[in-house]
Amino acid sequence: MEKKVIFLDIDGTLRGFDGVIPESTKEAIRLARANGHETVVCSGRSLYQIDKSILDLGFDGIIGGAGAFVIHKGEELYHHYMTKEQKKKLFGYLDDNDIIYTVQTDKESVVPAAIEEDMINYYKELESIGIPLKNVAGKLKIEKDIVANPKVEKLVFHRSRKSLKEIGDYLGDEFTLVGLSFTPDGVNVGVAGEIGIGGITKASGIEAYLKAAGVTRQNSIAFGDGYNDLEMIEYVNCGVCMGNGVLQLKEIADMVTDDIHKDGLYKGFKELGLI
Repeated sequence: MEKKVIFLDIDGTLRGFDGVIPESTKEAIRLARANGHETVVCSGRSLYQIDKSILDLGFDGIIGGAGAFVIHKGEELYHHYMTKEQKKKLFGYLDDNDIIYTVQTDKESVVPAAIEEDMINYYKELESIGIPLKNVAGKLKIEKDIVANPKVEKLVFHRSRKSLKEIGDYLGDEFTLVGLSFTPDGVNVGVAGEIGIGGITKASGIEAYLKAAGVTRQNSIAFGDGYNDLEMIEYVNCGVCMGNGVLQLKEIADMVTDDIHKDGLYKGFKELGLI
């Protein structure tokens, strides 16, 4: 088989929301790489949020921040950050509408000091149902003036009383908006989602990675489970949705495999002849 580049989401695809990486997933990646295929992390997470247990699986590259940066064979191809004007528009809107959020930068998750108590309480609710803060946000910092931070990649918001459509209509094409895939039982997330830089998606990251790798789009495969995987699954030659994925992704995927904890990734690799 001609070499393929396999792009892999993390949460709900490589690892369950309980933090467990199935042994069959580890074996699938090992065998695929042994067969000459490249594997690439393709996540909404920033680099500091991708922990050692994931990186130790073995990857040739990383696309993070939902396309905000791309690393190919250890070399960073680019790194996009929000402009000052974008930050003013975005944070001002969220603050005016009492929406809580955590900002992802190049090194840490940042919470505005003005909403620190509300955001920390939300994270405590997640921890009460067995979801550690480190699995959701990673290293956390409190800042008074986030607009002044020059390294903002994207953010995740929760408990909005505004609909995704209302938020999207206000933000316009300057930003990329998707609904949050992870909505845990027992915690009030309200309307929740991710906001990134307009035109920057996992798909744009994949395009840049393939160009650097000298691999055609025809030889690209991706596995995902959530709303921020939509562009990725549509862009690659073969898009695979996990059995635990959202319905909208299943409807556009070329293939639907089993759930993550039912050896879904391994079964998908096997069916595609990667292993």
